[in-house]
Amino acid sequence: MQIVVKSLGIALALMAVVYMLRPDIAKRFVVFFQKGKRIYIDGIINCILAAVLFIGARDCRHPLIIFICGIVFVAEGFLIFSFGPDKTSPVLEWSYEQSGQLFQFMGLILGAVGVAIFLSA
Repeated sequence: MQIVVKSLGIALALMAVVYMLRPDIAKRFVVFFQKGKRIYIDGIINCILAAVLFIGARDCRHPLIIFICGIVFVAEGFLIFSFGPDKTSPVLEWSYEQSGQLFQFMGLILGAVGVAIFLSA
C-alpha cells in the first residue's frame, strides 16, 4: 500500500507541475466540472483519494501527515456534495475569470501536498 500512496504523491506533484507550466489546462478542468452535475465527479475523486490515504496511512513512515492529507481530501469531497452544483458553479466561474497566476499558485499548493505525501509514505 505504501507504493500506492507514493504513486499518488508523485501523480499530484506531476499534476501540479502541469498546472504551474500550463494554467490553461487547469482552466479547462474548471470548464469541464462547471457543466451540469460534473462537479460530483470531483467530489467522488476526492473521497477515493481520501480512502486510499486513510487505508495506506498505517503502512507509511509518517502516518499522521498522510492521515491529515486524507482529512483534507474528504473534507473537500464533503463540501462539494454538501454545496452541490448550484453553489459551487459561481466559485468555479469566479476562478475561471482569474489570471493564470491563481492556477499556478493552486499548482504550487498541490505540489507541496504531493511532495509531502511522497516523502511521508
